Amino acid sequence: MLDINDRENVPLLSKALFLDITAAGKKRIAVGEHGHILISQDGRNWQKTDVPADITLTAVYFQNDMNGWAAGHDAVILRTTDGGRHWRQVYSAPEEEMPLLDIWFADNQYGIAIGAYGLYLVTKDGGETWQRQKMNIVNADSNTDDPDDLTEFYELHLNNIAYSNSGKLYIVAEAGRLYRSDDLGTIWQELPSPYIGSFFGVLPLENESLLVYGLRGHLYRSDDAGNNWVEIETHTRELLTDGFQLRDGRIILTGMGGVLLISDDHGVSFKINELGQRHGYAAIKETGKDEIITVGDYGIETWTKQQLGLADD
Repeated sequence: MLDINDRENVPLLSKALFLDITAAGKKRIAVGEHGHILISQDGRNWQKTDVPADITLTAVYFQNDMNGWAAGHDAVILRTTDGGRHWRQVYSAPEEEMPLLDIWFADNQYGIAIGAYGLYLVTKDGGETWQRQKMNIVNADSNTDDPDDLTEFYELHLNNIAYSNSGKLYIVAEAGRLYRSDDLGTIWQELPSPYIGSFFGVLPLENESLLVYGLRGHLYRSDDAGNNWVEIETHTRELLTDGFQLRDGRIILTGMGGVLLISDDHGVSFKINELGQRHGYAAIKETGKDEIITVGDYGIETWTKQQLGLADD
């Protein structure tokens, strides 16, 4: 085990780059550079796993406490069926030089992985095989399906994919592109965008509400599944990277420069919380009753709600 407070583990746990964190049952799983996948039962003691890829991993997703997938550079995809203790490589395409940036599964069989330059992969057998496809996009601006008119869509970096409780799937991309699918990815509609800069995350909320966020502190809210948008003041120009809604309904967004944005009104407004350091946060997850984990360029950090200014009243 690697104790987060043990000085011998500081180079890995507090200096290595980690890019995503998730929970699978009682386990916490973090992924990052050099193929690092760490597992913890308590958020403080971490165990290295045997990974068949020495390459940066950018995303991890678990469908349940046993079945999970990780994705990263060289379009590599890893699969585990034992809760993350062992991993197998099921896909890679290093010759294309297209990193995967996110991965999502609807169930134990159907999944989508997205990445740079429009990379879009689909599996229907639990990730054992993957097919590269073009997003079937309905261009809301020109209402055309002419491939020549849609070339630019297929060259964009697809940064984040997320599923809403209302059954809609969202993808955010560079150049202000936003997409929604009402049928789990068979057809995508380009949504009207309030911003021409890159979006790095989308956080679906209750009903048809969602948040999108990205460069220079830009944050927008929609209450009608992405058809109309309102800008939210963030009081920062830092890049916003990830978001999570806590069990109590409060929302946290992470960013570069040690920025955390906190909402007590279900994402209508946010206050900024700077923790006194310049850590770049890549991802955040609530992993216990009073445990929140962030990962980024300073490794893995485990917080209580009080430490983040979220103590219950």
